Amino acid sequence: MNRRLSVLAVCGALVLSACGGRDDSSASGSGGCDTGITDSTVKIGSSLPMSGAAAVYGAIARASDAYFDDINAAGGVKMGDGKTRKVEYKAMDDAYDPARTVSNTRSLVEEDGIFAMMNVLGTSPNLAISDYMQGEGIPNLFAMTGTDEFLDQEENWSMAFLPQYEFEAKVMADYVRENAPGAKVGILYQNDGFGKGMVDNFEAEFEGSDIEIVSTQAYEQSGGSADSQVVNLSSSGADVWLNYATGTFMTQSLKKANEIGWKPLTLVTSGTNHAKNIMQPAGAGAVDAVSFTWLKDVSDPSWSDDEGMKAWMEFAKKHSSDVEAADSTAANGYTTAQIMVAVLEGMEGCTREDMLESAQSLEGVAPDLFLPEVTVKTAEDYPFFTTQVQMMEFDGKTWQLTGDVLERG
Repeated sequence: MNRRLSVLAVCGALVLSACGGRDDSSASGSGGCDTGITDSTVKIGSSLPMSGAAAVYGAIARASDAYFDDINAAGGVKMGDGKTRKVEYKAMDDAYDPARTVSNTRSLVEEDGIFAMMNVLGTSPNLAISDYMQGEGIPNLFAMTGTDEFLDQEENWSMAFLPQYEFEAKVMADYVRENAPGAKVGILYQNDGFGKGMVDNFEAEFEGSDIEIVSTQAYEQSGGSADSQVVNLSSSGADVWLNYATGTFMTQSLKKANEIGWKPLTLVTSGTNHAKNIMQPAGAGAVDAVSFTWLKDVSDPSWSDDEGMKAWMEFAKKHSSDVEAADSTAANGYTTAQIMVAVLEGMEGCTREDMLESAQSLEGVAPDLFLPEVTVKTAEDYPFFTTQVQMMEFDGKTWQLTGDVLERG
């Protein structure tokens, strides 16, 4: 059934691990419910950057918070166990520093007593807390990553909102093979788990083909810019550029390429392709860039008659002090909050296992801002919420869809 959602309807210093494993009996609250949930409330935590180079992603938390405020004002979420609960959402700033993600998570779990986490941003931050979430049996939903390493969990307590990176690499590599046979490829990536994983995936995708990776250039998130790396890529002879920069580094790198007159076929990561905040500020360097999406472009006026977009615009207008209507980063927070409501509605009990079971059995959930032919379909053995995407090209102002829906096989 297609459900349309609306507002009204550490043991270690960096990587957390569970000390002694999970004890379900001691974690339970009154009435057999787990910590963080009562008959009237459920506590959800988050850790993501609200300061530093990746501060733009703080809009995710602001939008989720505003959405839950609306849900609460309307009475709360009627859950599968028959009780209606309000969502208590608390987000903490980690400045995209995994060590701070660890500290924030410990605080949210051990001091605030949250029931689950959501919207944690970045591959390294999510991997830093993954063992802890696994050991304690705490859901970490809508992780803003697509890391392949989530497949290595014994139980899928961490579930990613972004498409799996291996799937992303295949989508992008197929586009290169079809549109630039015999290409020489250069890759820009952040020197972290996300970047290194994507390089590995692309090397595997192009192995044995007529596509050659001629240069891979890593930059440090604390380095200030990736200008020298872009110059090196230009000098390598690459005529296809896989740009896997994050945050402001994406804008800066696109600007630099234009400044030095390097005009390869440019593909940009789905996690950093926001039209208003990332692509438009890059100016001419962003024109004709290619990416993919599963969300409507909230900065594109051609969606103005779409019912889901109307709901978003009304929401953004109501919360204009915290949410900008044309901010696709905020749109992610709105969307994950809507899917979280669907997860809560599907819970038949009040334990974290009940939440995980619901999260892993969604079928046909269609948030307001998902593309018309794209829905959420999850499975117990695959910890990713997004499995369908469409290719698109940037025209200087907005992204234009260019192909059919592509689905993970």
